[in-house]
Amino acid sequence: MALVLAVSLPTWADARATPGQTKRQAEVNVLRAVARAWKTRPLPGIINPRTHLLLDNTEAVCRGRGRPRGPKRYKRFTCVVRPYVHKRRQGLYLSYRTRPRGKFTIRWIVFRRR
Repeated sequence: MALVLAVSLPTWADARATPGQTKRQAEVNVLRAVARAWKTRPLPGIINPRTHLLLDNTEAVCRGRGRPRGPKRYKRFTCVVRPYVHKRRQGLYLSYRTRPRGKFTIRWIVFRRR
């Protein structure tokens, strides 16, 4: 019985030490964070200046960076938030990093209006 417990314990510890999220979860978290955190910053085409809410059909697209942490799971992402109808390279570029217990950190890289 002790052998089974010793074999399963490192797997559980590795899962907690290296959190990973899917692309879908990162995109949902980015959209929620943009709507909450950047209400005071002018983001034309993404945030409605009167209501401070995301405009309809705003999309987030994330790409995993680094080694996968399991099947289609990554610890770091580069994301862009942009309107549905957009010009090339237009949008808010963000760096997304997962943290333990489902938390995450987002950093603003650049906002391109074009």
